[in-house]
Amino acid sequence: MEKNIHNSFEKTKFMELPIGSIKPRGWLLNQLKLQAKGLTGRLEEIWEDLGKDSGWLGGTGESWERGSYYCDGLVPLAYILNDRELIVKAKKWIEWTLRSQKESGFFGPEKNEDWWPRMVMLKALKSYYEVTGDERISSFMLKYFTYQNEQIDSHCFTIWEHSRLSDTILLLNWLFEMTGEEFLINLAKKLMKKTRDWNEYFGEFPFNKSTAYYMDWDNLFSLVKDKGLEILKNSNDSKVRHLYEVFEGTHVVNVAMGIKYPALSYLVTGERDRVKIADAGIKKLKQYHGVANGLFTGDEHLSGNNPNQGTELCAVVEYMYSLEKILLTFGCIRYADILEKVAYNALPATLDQDIMSHQYDQQVNQIKCSVEPRDWYNNKDDSNIFGLVPNFGCCTANMHQGWPKFVKHMWAETRDNGIVALIYGPSEVIFKKNNREIRIIEDTNYPFDDKIVFRIMTDEAVSFPLYLRIPEWVNTANYSFGEESKTVKGNCYLKLERVWKNNYVVELLLEPDVRISKWYKNSISIERGSLVFALKIKERWQNMNDSEEYPEYEVFPESSWNYALEINFKDKAESFKVLRSDEKLPEQPFNSGKATLTIIAKGRKLSEWSIENNSAGNLPQSPVISNAPLEEVTLIPYGAARLRIAQFPYLKKG
Repeated sequence: MEKNIHNSFEKTKFMELPIGSIKPRGWLLNQLKLQAKGLTGRLEEIWEDLGKDSGWLGGTGESWERGSYYCDGLVPLAYILNDRELIVKAKKWIEWTLRSQKESGFFGPEKNEDWWPRMVMLKALKSYYEVTGDERISSFMLKYFTYQNEQIDSHCFTIWEHSRLSDTILLLNWLFEMTGEEFLINLAKKLMKKTRDWNEYFGEFPFNKSTAYYMDWDNLFSLVKDKGLEILKNSNDSKVRHLYEVFEGTHVVNVAMGIKYPALSYLVTGERDRVKIADAGIKKLKQYHGVANGLFTGDEHLSGNNPNQGTELCAVVEYMYSLEKILLTFGCIRYADILEKVAYNALPATLDQDIMSHQYDQQVNQIKCSVEPRDWYNNKDDSNIFGLVPNFGCCTANMHQGWPKFVKHMWAETRDNGIVALIYGPSEVIFKKNNREIRIIEDTNYPFDDKIVFRIMTDEAVSFPLYLRIPEWVNTANYSFGEESKTVKGNCYLKLERVWKNNYVVELLLEPDVRISKWYKNSISIERGSLVFALKIKERWQNMNDSEEYPEYEVFPESSWNYALEINFKDKAESFKVLRSDEKLPEQPFNSGKATLTIIAKGRKLSEWSIENNSAGNLPQSPVISNAPLEEVTLIPYGAARLRIAQFPYLKKG
């Protein structure tokens, strides 16, 4: 039974701050600047799907999700950076969208009626409102949601609407808080009934093997190539309907988006067990499809635990967004830990260091990036090269939301009139308490350094609680403020409440141990703090096209990769030496040649572990035996290693 009898949405644990309240600094700021100078800033000039003929600009070109995907990242990036050129670009898309609304409330390209890409554009409009306060946005959205409310009972949902449209609840909740229009709550309830019940999905989790076990892609493709995927959803044939369930339920982007559904349903129903469902879903994804970078495989569908399988870039940024919303809703430390792991490892690893190209699929064990067949489930041979549109264009359009939305969720307000540092990294936040503006500067090179300094800037003394997240992976953290110095155990929010004066400083020192996690075939991954470490492989980048300005790269190894590590599980300190360079952290720390934080380990080559089907051969079951000489091997942060081994076999003791 629904417990929400107040005809209102439930309150989230934390309250998001509007775009522009949080600014990146240091190396993190440079990631956003690289985006602006790179693909995000240039796509309209080099990719016709986002050019002047885009359906989202009134043209006759691509009219489905690519224009709205692009705006969903472009708008927050433009305003976080206050980049005038990007703002002009963003306004062009926003203004056309606002002008496109019909009397009925419907909007967007005329040749496409799918509600799904319109939901994505509404997210971009929300971002635009946060920084401009443009009153047209709220009236526009109310008019469109009135249209949806009138049409939803008779509307036949497409596959993508059925699997993804529940995300609209976030927008309905936001608009309700602004307007108090009660029909928005009823629309949210209707959307839950019309879309996939991801709570039920993650409770049962029917796909504990690779999708190939449940569905032969070639047979599916022959069935839908002429009539499209909707033939599956609307079929009366039970076997065909089963294919639909498999297709929708294993599509990696659907799953990455669906993991936030427990939080969405909590907002509507108030059912407090939803956090357990979110935890169960994350646990099962890790158990059956998880890999060391914090994600799960999907090339294009869930593909098991083998680190040779790929994970699509869309899934990376959508999983980040889901975790951001789960974190705001439930507040649990573990969601922030996973979010940092994905953002500081998987996201940079699948982009080139200039953010001028990207992969469609990344592999945790990736020993070359080339146009060659691999054991993808249904992706193409170019899926792991670094290019403009490898495999398919969705990631080219959707990748832009990753860093900007991550920055937006680094800080949040608390229900007791405080502020909380949810995600660590060089940043600053501006907010108001008691009609006074407060600025907190977070000075750090985290996650490449363990020390974080918070400096409170205020014209007048002001009292408010400051919460600092202490990750689960911390045994004890040291913190100091004023003349006091204390320790705190991990997995909590440290609450500091006092009258804060200008230039008050709080120092937090997180000193993580090197951790070993176990994965597929008893392989191991080496972690420290939020960073995963991978074997440093010498990389040779080969430009595939004639353009130096817009290159596409294959990457080949020029050093050995087939090592098994020697590990003393009883005394890990004996197995690893953590080295920190005295050099200044480079503006682009995700560079294999400029890693300032490395781990030295020991290992032996495994001659029997060789290339198979253009990937690292299937992992041998650990522990393994090798008579090769013992060597020192260098491990660097995963995000800096475009070629890597991050799940290792380990040597049998003795």
